[in-house]
Amino acid sequence: MNMKKKVLIVEDTKMLRMSLEVILQETYEVAGAADGNEALEILRSFNPDIILLDLMLPYPLDGFSLLRLFKSNPSTNRVPVIIISGMSGEDKIIQGLELGANDFLVKPIKSKELLLKIRNLTGIVQVNEENAKQSRLLSTRATAVSQSKDFFDDSFEAIVEKLNDDDLNTIPSIAKKMSVSVSTLERMIKAKYKMTPKQYITEIKLMKAEVLLRQGNTSVKQVSFQSGFNSVAYFCHCFKKKYGKPPKSYSSAFASK
Repeated sequence: MNMKKKVLIVEDTKMLRMSLEVILQETYEVAGAADGNEALEILRSFNPDIILLDLMLPYPLDGFSLLRLFKSNPSTNRVPVIIISGMSGEDKIIQGLELGANDFLVKPIKSKELLLKIRNLTGIVQVNEENAKQSRLLSTRATAVSQSKDFFDDSFEAIVEKLNDDDLNTIPSIAKKMSVSVSTLERMIKAKYKMTPKQYITEIKLMKAEVLLRQGNTSVKQVSFQSGFNSVAYFCHCFKKKYGKPPKSYSSAFASK
């Protein structure tokens, strides 16, 4: 399998183009174009990892026009471009960099400088691609965790609504129903509600009991069992601790209003 990086050379001077191809072909897969139109034709079947672009190409597609096309096309706008210019072309180099070129070479081109710049730019692109891939992976994982957490919360809330069922009245039975370990249940509930599952469930039971007692047409014993408590004495103890009065006194206070 060919794992070489691909380089497209767009240079109208044949001797220079061939010279660049000779320098690069040992390390890279190289394609050469003599003008802008030929470069566009090559790009139909050749996906370069980097482009070497002479700014002084023949009409109608000079180097600047071609650079604009590269940077506006979704298929090439992320491909690094090294522009090539003569020694007197400082203004042209600045213009090319302003149009999005990533680096430049000045003729006569030195082999070592050419190879270093290509290696550095392709390395940066590879790092950026790996970082982007990692970011996408982390984002996907975060979404999955969030969805899992939402599902966990919904499942727990639904089970809490059935706390008076005999098979759902203990922490292990709730954990089993949700297909998680007791330690996982405790950790997630504490993170969400800042209390243990037992404390949270007791709070829910007491709030249900408080509503029933305010209605005033149910005995304390019935309220206790309807709220999910198995012991009336324990229910009375917890209720008084939370609301400051025994259940019967609390109910009577509302009945007298």
